[in-house]
Formats: sequence, structure tokens, C-alpha cells
Amino acid sequence: MAEEVGETLKTLIVDDEPLAIERLETLCGRIADVEVVGKADHGEAALEVIGKTAPDLVLLDLTMPGIDGIEVARKLSEQTTPPAVIFVTAHESFAVEAFDLDAVDYVLKPVAAERLERAIGRALAKRGEAAEPGDGRWLRELWVPHRSELVRVSVSDGRRI
Repeated sequence: MAEEVGETLKTLIVDDEPLAIERLETLCGRIADVEVVGKADHGEAALEVIGKTAPDLVLLDLTMPGIDGIEVARKLSEQTTPPAVIFVTAHESFAVEAFDLDAVDYVLKPVAAERLERAIGRALAKRGEAAEPGDGRWLRELWVPHRSELVRVSVSDGRRI
């Protein structure tokens, strides 16, 4: 993937579980397009590190003490050019709220390497797209639970719901 884009995604990993951070860092180290520029173990620290490093991508856990991942994503969405957000969590019940915040993807733990790589591929593909408010994106795709992940389905591919 790196050859196509020519740049890496500066990535911040945010999770309150040290083993989860370690796992994501190891998986990111195997993806040529990713450079981990920071780690944070709670929402307040994440916002601080984001201010200092200006990452392109945030791998963000949902449930953390203090400011949770949803609130971090809300604060990021207020920025002029917010980083892409991929939620990495053990809780599938927050998916709708996460996508309301324009998350690139929603990956369930335990994270499989190929699943994370697909999610990062989406972040790379979305890079450079200018999302306009009210651009009709909600009418073009649906998120459907499939096994242990959520899958994007183009509305044009659907025959009935």
C-alpha cells in the first residue's frame, strides 16, 4: 500500500489496556503505511498527544476512564482538519454512535492483523477526500454486522432490507 500513497499515516494509539496498546503497536509495525507517533492510555492524554503530534490517524478505544473514546472523537470532529478515527474496541454496541462521528472503521477486539490492515486501507483511501457536510454519504452506504466485525455495504449493492 505504501507505494501507492507515497507517505505513511502518522498514527496515535489510544487504549487504557497496556497489552492492547502493545498488540496494536506490533500490528502497526507490520504495515508499511503506518508510523506510530504516540500512545495514550486515556482520553485526556490522547487529546494532549494529538495537539503535539498532529496524527493522521487515531486508533481509539471506546471505554476508558475519564474522557471516553466517543468524547475524544467528538472533540476531534470540531477541528478544521481532524485525524481519521478507527475505533478499536470490545463493544459492538457503540457502532452507530461511532459512525455518526464519521469514523473510518470500527474494529472489534481481539484485533486480527488483516482486519486492522483493511481498516487502515480505508483510512488511506479516505485520505485527501474532502467530506462536505450533508454530502449524502449516509445514503450511499450501510454498516452491517458480519461475524466479529462491521462491514460497509454500498446501498447500490442492496436489493432489499
